[in-house]
Amino acid sequence: MNVGVAHSEVNPNTRVMNSRGMWLTYALGVGMLHIVLLSIPFFSVPVAWTLTNVIHNLVSS
Repeated sequence: MNVGVAHSEVNPNTRVMNSRGMWLTYALGVGMLHIVLLSIPFFSVPVAWTLTNVIHNLVSS
């Protein structure tokens, strides 16, 4: 047993984030969600940001 030795294997759950264009797609997706929430007339900008954050956290976990 090796205590304190890190393995060199990539976490398969995070491998998708290193694929080509994924960070741009991710940022555009979050931006589009925010734009959609801003298009709802009775949501203010702070409420739209809060909902963007909450929806992102629910989808990410």
